Amino acid sequence: MILRSNRFSFRSLLSLRRFYSSYQLHDVYIYNSTSKAMEKFEPKYPGTIFWYSCGPTVYDSSHIGHASTYVTFDIIHRILKHVFNYNIVLMMGITDIDDKIIQRSQKEKVHYLEISKKYEQEFIDDMQKLNVQSPTLYARVSDHIPLIINFIQRLIDKGVAYTCPSGSVYFDMNQYGEKHDYQHHRMNEQGLSSIESDILAEKRSTRDFALWKGRDPTSNELKFQSPWGYGRPGWHIECSAMASRTFGSHLDIHSGGLDLVFPHHANEILQSTAYHGNKTWVKYWLHSGLLNTKSMDEKMSKSLNNTILIRDMLETYTPAQFRLFCLMHDYRSPRSFESAAIQQALFVDKLFRSFFETVQACQKGLVDVSTLSEAETISRIGNTQDEIIDVLANNFDTPSAMTRLQELVHWINSHMNYDIRDNENTMMNTSTCALHLAVDFIRSWLGIFGIDMSISGGQNQNASSDRILLENVIEKSVQFRTNIRDISRQKVASGESPKKQLLEQCDDYRLQMKYLGVEIKDRHQGSTWSFKK
Repeated sequence: MILRSNRFSFRSLLSLRRFYSSYQLHDVYIYNSTSKAMEKFEPKYPGTIFWYSCGPTVYDSSHIGHASTYVTFDIIHRILKHVFNYNIVLMMGITDIDDKIIQRSQKEKVHYLEISKKYEQEFIDDMQKLNVQSPTLYARVSDHIPLIINFIQRLIDKGVAYTCPSGSVYFDMNQYGEKHDYQHHRMNEQGLSSIESDILAEKRSTRDFALWKGRDPTSNELKFQSPWGYGRPGWHIECSAMASRTFGSHLDIHSGGLDLVFPHHANEILQSTAYHGNKTWVKYWLHSGLLNTKSMDEKMSKSLNNTILIRDMLETYTPAQFRLFCLMHDYRSPRSFESAAIQQALFVDKLFRSFFETVQACQKGLVDVSTLSEAETISRIGNTQDEIIDVLANNFDTPSAMTRLQELVHWINSHMNYDIRDNENTMMNTSTCALHLAVDFIRSWLGIFGIDMSISGGQNQNASSDRILLENVIEKSVQFRTNIRDISRQKVASGESPKKQLLEQCDDYRLQMKYLGVEIKDRHQGSTWSFKK
């Protein structure tokens, strides 16, 4: 059960983490792709998670399909760490040796690592722009060739892999797959066990998959020496070898896109359990739904030439808006990057930002909140806190969590009175503390999800000095306009000339700008301005 002794202090979740390093605040249930069922999350070591994530194949720029996957798992990572108090070791594999990389390097006549390093760094830069936390460590295939060779040799020694005259090595499904109750990993009748360019004639079974792809020793293509001849690793073996090097024979979580379930992850399970001699290598498999084009039946893929690059998407939408788009979809379900779904994310973004601005207006006495009960507001914040934690503990149900935040905003907004002309005396004596608590509550949860939605007025500690200056100038300008309007209304009603007071307001505005570093000088034909030195 969750600790509720301090239910109204939503920051207690973060502060308690310092004192309860191995104590979980709530049972968590997740959908395990292997069992196809909801299971209570119980990692091997309480309070600690060992997690491997399949990373990109770095042969080209990353697209928003990649963004969707890694933002989604970043959200889950943040929830497990900041809400449910887990310490996490996260490794991400980087495929920097692959046929597509080699083909591109040959086409551009550059070393294959020049291609892979370029697009790996571009991927990392894209993830930083999207506020995806860096993993504990990256693992690159090019750094693990000897390890991969040793991994394959052990499978050969165990009799579950075999070599061929070409120098290729295959996993023997007849020797292992059929004998260890892995029938659910069989290929379907319409495809082979691997998408690689295997030499079918030399395989004992069409379901066998390549661990090592032999290459002609006299060719100029990329190859490495092994006990079986020259070649390079197969697609699936790299993740098993690299993850096993760090985590050994047990992983709590292995994650990736839904398109990796078969054959990649299915073959990972086979070769890894054979290597370690156990039946369960990964306890929980998490797979994210694919990002589709406007047609929900067509996934976004470079091979289909229907991708949108991350850099292009960020020219139209902010990282916060894209993350809201991900938060508002169940992580396991397919999602379509089309107008209606994006507009929903934009609406929620606008809703929260408008609410923060409204609270600022309340503080300045521009909105009446006399009908808003402070006690009921605080109670609703506490209830919303409990409800969000409960839904997140149910397979990271972020759409429901976002709904709870929106409902809180809608309820508070329904008690706002924007027409304050008849309520000025009451309004000035109304406490706004509960409103600021609500703002802090919402911003804290969005921050946990990876969204920085700091309100203006200098409260964003990460804002640049230029941004703060702009906000101050705008603030003074808006106040100046308000004063002018008030003077105009008063003088028009009484029939007096507003000239003197208007000029006084102009002089005061010039003085305020001077304090901000902007010097205004009156000329015969108008005024000029410059930054003060």
